Amino acid sequence: MTDRKYSYWSFYWPLSLMGVVSLAGGLAQNYVLLGYESGVRELAVFALAQAVLGLFAAGTGFTSQMANVLVRGPLSLRSTLRFMVTICLLFSLPLVLMGWTPLGRLVLPLVYNVSEENVALIIRYLRYLSPLVLVGGVSSFQVGLLVQARRTGMVTALALAQLILTVAMLAAGVRFRWDPVLALSLSMLVPAIANLLLTTVLQLTYHAHAAIEEDRVLGQREIAAFFLPMVFTSLLFTLSRPIILAFITAQKDADVVRVETMVAGVSLAWSFNVIFQGAVNQFRDVFITFGRRDLNGVRTFMAVATAVLTCIMLLVVATPLGTLFLSYLQGATGETLRIARQAMWVLVFVPPIIAWRNYYHGLTMLHRRTHGMTAGSFMRNVAILAAAWLLTALGLYNHVAAAGTLVIGFAAEAVTVALFTRAWWQQKATEAAV
Repeated sequence: MTDRKYSYWSFYWPLSLMGVVSLAGGLAQNYVLLGYESGVRELAVFALAQAVLGLFAAGTGFTSQMANVLVRGPLSLRSTLRFMVTICLLFSLPLVLMGWTPLGRLVLPLVYNVSEENVALIIRYLRYLSPLVLVGGVSSFQVGLLVQARRTGMVTALALAQLILTVAMLAAGVRFRWDPVLALSLSMLVPAIANLLLTTVLQLTYHAHAAIEEDRVLGQREIAAFFLPMVFTSLLFTLSRPIILAFITAQKDADVVRVETMVAGVSLAWSFNVIFQGAVNQFRDVFITFGRRDLNGVRTFMAVATAVLTCIMLLVVATPLGTLFLSYLQGATGETLRIARQAMWVLVFVPPIIAWRNYYHGLTMLHRRTHGMTAGSFMRNVAILAAAWLLTALGLYNHVAAAGTLVIGFAAEAVTVALFTRAWWQQKATEAAV
């Protein structure tokens, strides 16, 4: 292995591990929820609340990459951070309104066909967790600066510390018999605030504020031209799960218990899939950091790493390890376990598809042509909506079909962003020839 390839692996594996560690907190939350007397219902409500929260928190989804690409010194740091905080506050506002005003009771029943009691629980989650948009956004921005400084090991250590605190808060909730909403909300909010404080200290200590290439004050329009398409891309990303879950909850022939079991089972399968999806998503930072000077080397690295991750995922799904993961680590039993197990098989196709997508995402970010990402994510939701509607009309929409619509959506997104990037290449080549 060459020194350059070794540097890619040494840079990447802490980021990949960070994704796994971060998602382990979600697995612990699922396990605790299923331990309550009405565990399946509690997990289903939490999944629905997370889908709404994620829709607005998505505006911060690419703040790490924004910091890595745009910050080139103290001048660009200040202007970029100011823009990012403004965006976070804007996206926090709808969550605050739904959590603290009658807006939640008016809007949520239009999205989910669930009982008034479950709507009230979702509103409580949104009330407590609305600060996460700003807290998570600033933390992610500073993580991008640590990645830029190639301190990926510290990023992993931060994620591990946040996981430990998450588990500690969940254990406290079980020990002191907090209700599920309070226990889960504190397990997310307290570690996030602690992570913000730690990332601030580390970023101020280790990120060099001297100019990397050229440093200047970035205009708000210039930042917006780069970042807003990424914001819309993230927002469109988070529409996927609400669309899929909305079609599950809208099934008229299924009883309430059956619907809640399907939502819980599909959510568990997603939690498993996101472990590998999160690892593949870290390719974006590898691409931004190394892609400009060694495109072929980064492309080869991504292909090899994707093959390894997909094989590991397939091994777990095809063996009793999958059942052990769901039953012992998640506490799933009975029908919930069966549904999650079947949905996991379909999601094996996700890592190679999103690796292909992330290759083109890296190109669009590197060359600051990020509106191609928005086009791809828009087509992802169109494909999911069309597939879910068709399968529902045919009477074939179930947990396996729900997982399948997600795969279809990713494929449509990958094709769209690939076509957009190739069209831009051709246009650039034509202009250069003239």
